Amino acid sequence: MTDLEKKLEKMLEPLLQERGLTLVDLELKGVGNRKILRVFIDKPGGVTIRDCEDLSREFSVLLDIEDPIEGSYILEVSSPGVNRVLKKDRELQWATGKDVTVLTLKGFYTGKLDAFTPTEIILQTEEGTLKIPREEITQIRLGR
Repeated sequence: MTDLEKKLEKMLEPLLQERGLTLVDLELKGVGNRKILRVFIDKPGGVTIRDCEDLSREFSVLLDIEDPIEGSYILEVSSPGVNRVLKKDRELQWATGKDVTVLTLKGFYTGKLDAFTPTEIILQTEEGTLKIPREEITQIRLGR
């Protein structure tokens, strides 16, 4: 995570807490005047369009005041989506207890994400606990 992403997260924290929202991911992509700042949020019971609109409006004002991003950019606020690919540990933390599909070099496995470490993913499957080395994983996707 870059210093800018850390700064953006810190700016977002009070707004998220105030609304009972969780930050799933934050990414700043692009260069020059073609940058997109994407903020993915969740909350118990799911995120509404109103949640996204409200957070987008208030975060946009805060970004205008603080001006942490050089140049122009587009701000997008949304829910993570049903079949989201989980790439970062923060996303795995958010997905703990949720159904996931893990694609590996040897096949795929589905179950509830029980835990993860830097070296493995632990799933609760119908057959029991399954530990999958992270080096064998090609993709982890939310849902079955």
